[in-house]
Amino acid sequence: MTDEQQNREPVFNVPPVTVYLVAAIFIVHLLLTVTTSETFGWVYENFSFRPVIISAILEKPTPADLAHIFITLSSHMFLHHDWSHMILNAGMLLAFGSMVERQFGAVRYLFLYCISGWLSAVAEYFIAVPNIDVTLYGASGAVFGAMGATTIILLPRYGLRGVLTLIAVLLGLNVIIGATPLGTLLVGPGAEIAWIAHVAGFVTGFLMALLYVGGRPTRR
Repeated sequence: MTDEQQNREPVFNVPPVTVYLVAAIFIVHLLLTVTTSETFGWVYENFSFRPVIISAILEKPTPADLAHIFITLSSHMFLHHDWSHMILNAGMLLAFGSMVERQFGAVRYLFLYCISGWLSAVAEYFIAVPNIDVTLYGASGAVFGAMGATTIILLPRYGLRGVLTLIAVLLGLNVIIGATPLGTLLVGPGAEIAWIAHVAGFVTGFLMALLYVGGRPTRR
């Protein structure tokens, strides 16, 4: 590569799917902040993931109800508690998602992102207390999936010990923040950090990346 070609490389070089996901997350949050309180409440009531509603649907499912489950499995990943929640997820997605997309390509990255987000919500469904209307939203489950995949990508460079240390730090902080009163201090009253959903997303991304590389991470 010549010096002229190097100079043409963009400083902020993010792969396209990651750019589109971050842009969609930002635009959705921006639109919701400028809408009416009635519309805001309606969106979160109908497009966040609510285990109580899912349980009621599964008792007597109809095609429309099953479609609602699939929609909320996806739509909850574009809703966020506030600007700090959205910016944190978007920032981590730019960092980890870019690495995963460059390594595995757009299609496999998007598949990993969606499956991680879906299964993180499913995990929250199974641990939810019956008859308690919990509202799950945020891209964190999918972002943690990208983080889990990143550990596989970094394995050839940093070795097993380095990657295990990284996993311990990431999941350890997640549990400490999510399962202790520290989480309430960070997100404010009336909200909790879905740390189990984060762990489920991380494990999903880790396993899918391992599957992508055929169980043997290689240097790229």
